Order: sequence, then structure tokens, then C-alpha cells
Amino acid sequence: MAEPYLSQITSEALALRWISVQCYEIRLPGGKVLVTDPFYWDMSHFDGLTELTKNQQMEKTVYAQSGFSADDFTGADYILLNHVHGDHSNLVGELWNRFYGRVLVPAECAAEVARVYDIPYAAMYPLYPGNTYYFEDFTLKVYPGAHDNRAFREGRFQRPSAAGALYDGSEGFGIPCPCQLGPLGSMYNLNYLIETKNNVRIDFSAGRDFEEHVQHVKTERPNLMLCHRIRSYTAAHYADMVEEMGAQLILPLHHNNARASGEDLNAYFREVNEILAERGSTARAFNPEPYRWYQLCTSLIAEA
Repeated sequence: MAEPYLSQITSEALALRWISVQCYEIRLPGGKVLVTDPFYWDMSHFDGLTELTKNQQMEKTVYAQSGFSADDFTGADYILLNHVHGDHSNLVGELWNRFYGRVLVPAECAAEVARVYDIPYAAMYPLYPGNTYYFEDFTLKVYPGAHDNRAFREGRFQRPSAAGALYDGSEGFGIPCPCQLGPLGSMYNLNYLIETKNNVRIDFSAGRDFEEHVQHVKTERPNLMLCHRIRSYTAAHYADMVEEMGAQLILPLHHNNARASGEDLNAYFREVNEILAERGSTARAFNPEPYRWYQLCTSLIAEA
């Protein structure tokens, strides 16, 4: 008797999970692990504190989480930094000392990251915009980026001569100070296109220059976008972004900021998808549950 026809088949392209801020752990084809902007700040840091500074209150409200630790990462063969602020890099040292991976970082920041987290210089891999890097497990195209300058627009800027210049923007999250991670992170940002060995393209776009970034990658048509969800973006604007990029899926970056206002991001992403459906777009947005693994797959499924 002949075997029956299959009703469906699935091919896993990669697996990923969101940890915090812009930190995604991505399991690549072949098993190597890429971690973007490694950051986690546990709520236990505030145990026993009865009075919090303004900065600590912000950390607790917007950034602190529970239910995870640096020990829960499955790997970090590659550590990829968009920029070097503490909320994008505070686990770099811990992950490097566990997994001894390559630290891919904006070139102008490489020496300071090595110094602050005491990582051997030879482990640092300086990146320059306009270049393409051919690693064993993926290809990385690098594009210029720009940090969100909301604070500057609101008049909350600081000159290099200010007394706190070596601390402000760097303090907190367990970052050793004094250091230059604050100012360097504000100046040097990069965006990326990651192409895996099985031809899956992931666009990583953070900061305020999305319109420029689209011009750089308009012919790439990525499968997946990891894209900054700036708190002022309406659902319609976020839908515009995935359509303009020509991607199939969009997942957020830095969406923890919604906690400051109590915004319901599940409701927000439902609205994004309703707008896309009304337009006849097949693109979809997805709000990942923290720490939960998701598979990105190509599937063939028989209709009922």
C-alpha cells in the first residue's frame, strides 16, 4: 500500500526569543547563536531599597524584569551591538566570559567596550558602515544609524565639559564608571541586514533614521524586521514601516518604553495588524512574549 499524501510540511529557518530592550537571542541554522544588544536588569536590584533616585525609579519602571538571568542564555557565539549604552550592553562581559564569542561593535566604540567589560581586544570585531562581513554562519551588511535624540530636542542636552559627562548616560545597570559608553552610544549607531546560510534576511533597524535606512536596503526585501517601536509611533505609522521595507514580519525593538505610560502593546499590535489586513497587505506585526522561543518557518499546509 502506498504511503498517504502529507497534509503539511514545515522547514525551520531559525529560532529566536526576545529578552529585553533590543536583546534578541537568535539560534541560527547550524546551531550557532547570535545575541543582539545583550541586556537584562533584574527587579531584585531594588530589593530593600525604600527610597530611589530619579534614575533608579526610571530603571525600575521601564527596564527591570524578573524570571530570567544571564545564565539562561543558550549561547553567544556572536554578540552584535547597535550602540553601546548600558541598556544595550550590560551583559556583554558576562556572555563573553561564558561563550568566548566575537563582539561585533561600531568601530569607534570597540576599544572602550573592551576596556569597560575587560574583554580581550582580539575578541572585538570593529564594524564600519558601508561594509559587508562574511562570517561562517551569516553575512552581515552594515548601515549608518542614529540614536533617538528626543532628550536633545527637549532641551535636555549635556556638553562634554559638564561635570557628569563621564557618568551620566552610563551610570546604572551595573556598568563600571567612569566610562565613555554614554557619549559614544549617543554618537555611534549602526543598523544591519543579517542573511543566514539558508537565505533568510533579517533587518535590524533602531533609532531615528528609519526613512534613510529604507533607502539603503530598499532592494533587499527582508523576511523579518526587528524595528524600533518609538513610543510616539502610531499603529498606522508602524504598519507603514513594514510595508515600506517590504518585509513579511515585523517584531519590535525597545518597546519596553511602553511600560512608562502603561500602554498595552498587545492591543497596539492587534491594531497594526488590523490596519495591514484592511490594506490587503500580507505583512504582519508580532509582539513577542519575553523569554519565549519562537520558530521562523516556511510551511506548506493543505486547505481544509
